[in-house]
Amino acid sequence: MIRRRFRARVVNGLGAMVVLILAAVVPWALVRGGDAPRPSPNPAVPSPSTSRDEPHRSPIALALSADGTRLLTANQTAGSVSLVDPKAGRVLHELLTGEKPAGVALSRDGRRGVVTHWYGYDLGVLELKDDRLSLAGRIEVGPEPRGVALTADGATAFVAVGASNEVVRVDVNARKVTGRLAAGREPRGLALAPDGSRLLVGNARSQTVTVIDARAWRVERTIPIDGDNLRQVAIAPDGKTGYVANMKNRGFPTTRNNIDLGWVLGQRLTRVDLGGGSPSFATLSLDVRGKAAADAHGVAVSPDQKLLAVSCGGTHEVMIFRADRQRLPWRAESSRDLISPELLNDDHRFRRVLLGGRPTELALAADGKTLYVANYLADAIQVVDADSARLVRTIPLGGPRTLSLARRGEVLFHDAARSFNQWYSCHTCHSDGHTNGLDFDTLNDGRQDLSTFHQRSRKKVPTLRRVTRTGPWTWHGWQTSLEDAMVESFTKSMQGPKPAAEDVKALVAYLATLDYPKNPFRQPDGGLSPSAQRGRDLFRSAKTACNTCHRGPELTDGKIHIVGLEEPDDAYRGYNPPSLRGVYDKDPYLHDGRSRTLRDALKGPHSPESVTGLGEELTDSELEDLIAYLRSL
Repeated sequence: MIRRRFRARVVNGLGAMVVLILAAVVPWALVRGGDAPRPSPNPAVPSPSTSRDEPHRSPIALALSADGTRLLTANQTAGSVSLVDPKAGRVLHELLTGEKPAGVALSRDGRRGVVTHWYGYDLGVLELKDDRLSLAGRIEVGPEPRGVALTADGATAFVAVGASNEVVRVDVNARKVTGRLAAGREPRGLALAPDGSRLLVGNARSQTVTVIDARAWRVERTIPIDGDNLRQVAIAPDGKTGYVANMKNRGFPTTRNNIDLGWVLGQRLTRVDLGGGSPSFATLSLDVRGKAAADAHGVAVSPDQKLLAVSCGGTHEVMIFRADRQRLPWRAESSRDLISPELLNDDHRFRRVLLGGRPTELALAADGKTLYVANYLADAIQVVDADSARLVRTIPLGGPRTLSLARRGEVLFHDAARSFNQWYSCHTCHSDGHTNGLDFDTLNDGRQDLSTFHQRSRKKVPTLRRVTRTGPWTWHGWQTSLEDAMVESFTKSMQGPKPAAEDVKALVAYLATLDYPKNPFRQPDGGLSPSAQRGRDLFRSAKTACNTCHRGPELTDGKIHIVGLEEPDDAYRGYNPPSLRGVYDKDPYLHDGRSRTLRDALKGPHSPESVTGLGEELTDSELEDLIAYLRSL
């Protein structure tokens, strides 16, 4: 976590000038770099000593109070939560809360809030009084929590815990976890029905949503929706219908023609029947040929269910759909390649609002037309009038006066305009700099498969965490320059223009900031369990020879090895062993994702006996120990 000084912040009604004051209520202020700086003698101008430390806020999530008078934002790169008066257009207070805030929620009376910390593994309890925030407590909930919902009375919170594939129930008053339910792979978005009866959970990496009976605390059903990269979910006011913003991986090679037809991937809004009816889901395709959508993230539904809004971070916009005069053309349990033609020439039913930056989560006010947008890269909340489909206000949350090289690289990483007809960004596949667990034929292995479902050229998306330290690059390891690999990605995988040298430099600087969260399989003191210790010895033994290839500080030797997974017509022979850091969260496994679990890989195509050629199988207990060690890396 970056150590920095942090200040509470008050913004005037025009949202243009700031007054920096000492964050005396922030309990971590002294931990983050000593005494806070003194305010500038001129309160309209920040002093140079404070502006150096001003962090990007990067709001990733937001929550609007029931009466629409207050709004919370989860500021991911600042480690803070902001309390905003959306009608006055000003920040009332900002509080440092934890590492990488990811989700926020508010009670109906607006007196209590909660915030999840993606890298902090906890839920922070917020009290709101006299337009100030205080951190009343925190509850450990598990590894990588993101989406969160709060009951109307603020007594119970529900948290999507991504790395353990669970939804957790928390007694907020008692500050303790009271239940855990298994969900799909990497639950992320989560919404609670207005009457508190049901939860809808979007599972980002298993193409499913989970419907939970929140009162009986049981999983009602898991619904396959044929979608990937599931993000924000919402439930209609009647509690019968849910919505989720997502992507669809089509599987064709990344040629310009395939991209333009929507055959590589596309963006979708998916509608789900929460009552178990048929069809169980339906979709609206969002992509316009020649000017596609990218990175669908946020979704909001109006009280009368006649208006739907979707944010697309990669194309820097919000899409607004209206069904007050005519039904929308939903496609039952399937999807079109491109947006329905009947919407293209109907400005009333479909509008695109360009916002810039990276729009993420959305919230609609009770009037059904005032749309609030968390804009991560703009460091701001934006207000859109859905009736006129225009941006009417921007509420700055604060940030540096100039962009660092790494921040410029982060902007490029999330910019789908760098791809052919803006279909996708780097972030589309390398979700949050990690992996979305999918495989694609990006043409960088020297060949192209003509059959859509032929797996040989489709390679799994690798993580980019610590990628600057793990050369050479690509699964075959043929790329020895990370800078050249970036050019290859922009021009071949994305079929876009060649980036300038300064752009490549900025992107590499951003990649250098990506690191793993703390490992949840380590002991509280950071050590290994007895099983993992036995696995470590086995990992280093001649019986497995794992450390022949997976060695050194990054657990890869950076060389090319023949491992028995080669194809006769491979353009490049052998494979570059990936780093085993964080391997517990890199599923599926092997270059083409053929093994769903570590056990599948170690018992099948990449078993130690097949790699070493010794023919000596691991016993069940040895296999368990080896997996325990691998998970701890």
